[in-house]
Amino acid sequence: MTTATTGAQTLLPETELADVMRTLRDTGMVTIPDAFDPATIADLGAAYHRLLDSHPDGRVQSTSGEHHVQMQVPLVPPFSDPGLVAHPIVRQILAAALGETFECSYYNSNTAYPGSTYQPVHRDAGPIFGTEMTSATPATGIVVNVPLCDFTEENGSTEVWPGTHLIVDRPADADKTLDERIAPLASARLNVSAGSAVLRDLRVWHRGVPNRSQAARSMLAIVYKRGWLGWRHPALRVPESTWQAWPEHVRAIFASCPRDPD
Repeated sequence: MTTATTGAQTLLPETELADVMRTLRDTGMVTIPDAFDPATIADLGAAYHRLLDSHPDGRVQSTSGEHHVQMQVPLVPPFSDPGLVAHPIVRQILAAALGETFECSYYNSNTAYPGSTYQPVHRDAGPIFGTEMTSATPATGIVVNVPLCDFTEENGSTEVWPGTHLIVDRPADADKTLDERIAPLASARLNVSAGSAVLRDLRVWHRGVPNRSQAARSMLAIVYKRGWLGWRHPALRVPESTWQAWPEHVRAIFASCPRDPD
């Protein structure tokens, strides 16, 4: 899988951006190593686990597979930092993949606790036209995963099936689960370091796997979509103080989100 090099968050040169876009189109994924400095990740990780451990009502939900949970992340510091939700290189790639008017539609997270099991193979979004088309469309949604610790084989790095975003379902596929359909396909593990940013087409097949370590394995998951799609998770709301603190380029990404009094 191609990785994009960084230069203290400077934008990618056109030749490198072209390589990144080719990889994203071909495999459905691309990694930006060291997108965030260690101090930023340490602050995010500490704040995230304080929030997770407090178990706010309605925010923490179990997902498929034992000891896997997801949590909606509030748009407050440090999770609302412009360098996180609108990282320059991530924004550059998203604009190239989704168009300049892309928007954030969901801010979630995933944690696999020690003893977690395999999740069913799944995708976060299917083909936008279902079985109506015989070929894949360009990307309409991309999730940006930010690991809050190193992702390794031991602690359950996500298993992915590169290229599956290009698979268009047929009516005859309806009686087959993705777990059955992966048999002839090769998978890979997202073994990436804390502070990387992994961009993944929502259609890519993937699953959580067992965490055999002694510590929780967590990541942020920020979803961006083409602006004309019109879908936004109802939990995605912007506190007024966050909105006032954001520069215009960040406000544009969250323009369709309701704003709440602090």
